[in-house]
Amino acid sequence: MNAENLCYVRAQPHLTRIETAANVTRTPLTTRLFHPAATTATPTARSRRALPFLQSRSMRASALRCAVLLTLLLSACTMQTTAPFDSASWKSQRGADAQHNRRGTMVAALEKSIAVGMPRAQVLGLLGEPDSTDAASSTDVYELGVAQYGVDEEFYQIHYQDGKVASHRWGRR
Repeated sequence: MNAENLCYVRAQPHLTRIETAANVTRTPLTTRLFHPAATTATPTARSRRALPFLQSRSMRASALRCAVLLTLLLSACTMQTTAPFDSASWKSQRGADAQHNRRGTMVAALEKSIAVGMPRAQVLGLLGEPDSTDAASSTDVYELGVAQYGVDEEFYQIHYQDGKVASHRWGRR
């Protein structure tokens, strides 16, 4: 490699120029040797500082494993335990204090017991009298108590049309 084949790169804030060896002015920290045949790019100082703890492949793999494990643990915390639907237990919770009402754990099983088109009399036989009724909108509301991992109160609402279940849903307030 002789001096004629070498070029120097001078980095300036707004541009980078490639000049021949004859007309280069060298300034400290802004000039570095560049050879056209060299194709390996060196990482910038900024990229080396960005995440120094993720420099090795094993460190990146460990970080990924930790992220996946944390996600699984957090999702397990939000999973609500479900109990099988028990009509007698549901009815016994009518009028219970919001902190002690345990109907909420039976909602997943209740969803399978209530069907659109089911007569209101059959629903009342299964769930008992509602905690509140809105005659104007033909809606029954059953209180479920306080959410298991929160402070919101939950409810189960059944809307009737022509004496039959038109829709049913779980909600929070």
